[in-house]
Amino acid sequence: MPISEAALQNPKNRFLAVKGDASVGQALGALQSEGGQPWWHLVVQMDDGSWRVTRFSDLYLALKDRANAAEIRLGSWDGLTETTAIERDSIDTRAAESLAKKSTSQVIVVTVDASPAGLLVGDVRRGGPSISSAKLGELGGKHINLKDYGSILLSSSKRVKPGSGSV
Repeated sequence: MPISEAALQNPKNRFLAVKGDASVGQALGALQSEGGQPWWHLVVQMDDGSWRVTRFSDLYLALKDRANAAEIRLGSWDGLTETTAIERDSIDTRAAESLAKKSTSQVIVVTVDASPAGLLVGDVRRGGPSISSAKLGELGGKHINLKDYGSILLSSSKRVKPGSGSV
């Protein structure tokens, strides 16, 4: 039985997935365009096909003092945590959630035909720093081209259609 749609739609599993070629500014612009929040996970597909993650709030904390933060290419930024991807139909929900809890990143990327269709978060962290969407916007810079989103955005919680996993 595949990973359930209910598990993928759980608010704690909100995400935005981009290609490694995406800049920090593009990812932050895409998050704003998708109506995302600082606690969402940023999922990056690296050049070698592997996946890495961070929360947008953690991205902000790591880069807030860098003048050129918006221009950093996510595929070459070392602040991301390696994670595992599993095909949605290859495992059931309970087993996938268990894998997420046991993983170093506490996150599993769920794919359909190797494209991101969802995220499973093992444990929710509480009590971390509160970062506003406005602060994230400042980090992203002022010169973000909305036309770029189509070339870097792989998927997001808002774009995944229930039952299909496609964007």
